[in-house]
Amino acid sequence: MRLYQKYLTLLLVILLTLIVYFYTQKKQEFVNRIDIVLMNLLDKKIEQEKAEGFAFSFALAQNETLQTAIENNDTQKITEILERYSSTIEVFNSSKVRAQIVSKDFVILARNWEHSTNGLKIKTNRPDLDDIILTQKPHVSFEAARRLVLISSIPIVKKKHLIGFVETIQNFDAMKKYLENYDIDLLVLMDAKYQDQAVLLKNNPHIDNMVVANDDANIHHISYLKSVGLNKLLMNGILQADNYIYFSRLILNAKGENIGSFILVLSKKKMKLFSAFEEELDSFLTYSRKDLYLSTMNQNSSTNLWKNYTAKNLLSLKQCAHAEDQIALEEKLRTDLHTYTKDELISLLLDTNTNQKSRGHIK
Repeated sequence: MRLYQKYLTLLLVILLTLIVYFYTQKKQEFVNRIDIVLMNLLDKKIEQEKAEGFAFSFALAQNETLQTAIENNDTQKITEILERYSSTIEVFNSSKVRAQIVSKDFVILARNWEHSTNGLKIKTNRPDLDDIILTQKPHVSFEAARRLVLISSIPIVKKKHLIGFVETIQNFDAMKKYLENYDIDLLVLMDAKYQDQAVLLKNNPHIDNMVVANDDANIHHISYLKSVGLNKLLMNGILQADNYIYFSRLILNAKGENIGSFILVLSKKKMKLFSAFEEELDSFLTYSRKDLYLSTMNQNSSTNLWKNYTAKNLLSLKQCAHAEDQIALEEKLRTDLHTYTKDELISLLLDTNTNQKSRGHIK
């Protein structure tokens, strides 16, 4: 083979390598953008459910007749008030409300969806209520109770004394149905260290050290994640399979502790439909960042606002954060980015600023 033929062959190999590399990068970039959109959809649904749960519990906690019934330990009257109030809300909202009244001693006084648990002591299942007794402040958060749920816990306070709690309990059925409208499957996983208090999940399937917490979870996705393990997905936030792409997001409780993960699953067939509307996705992504930022700012300020977000999310949010929030956000970024290698920093910057040309050196 002549020298120019060798050079030509080498150039073709290099060209093909670059084409494959940039194609892979472009594909990964698109997946990352989809990740932000999906998490924004999830955040919006969570914020909606938190708002609905808080509104119901807070309004009922102010009911003076209920307060008197609790002081008199009149469980029949408590049940009547709870059922009447929740029935009225259900008529207007066209959705089922699960609510309960709990005494200051952690005993269930009434539930509107079952009566067999009246008198049940839940202290061992609800360590989060201890904080409310100390602070007399509401909690609206995911908690590993008798199962993993979203709980709106409002203290009932009369003459500055806490006499009980009104709680709205939301499982993941509504969230699952909401995501199904976008052809997104949902798995909710709870850290297995909470399985002793989450007694209603004792027979649910496990994936590594996680328990599947939502009902009717897709068996195919459970089997696949069992076979490949969760480590790569939970570390990177994204895992690509043959026919599906898995996206993960932490679940934090009222203390900001990681108690599990949301897993959103999108088929690659659906991803092709997304790519057909790439320009529209760019426009949606701009609003997604703003929604995600506003959603973050509406969280309980007693927890670290930025704790649940990756460096990539934070760099994205930085583009729309208010000036007064920049310092806290940048401080969290400095802490996170300190552990990155030079190559990881370059890759992160290129992924986050997909339409911007960068020059200079990484210091």
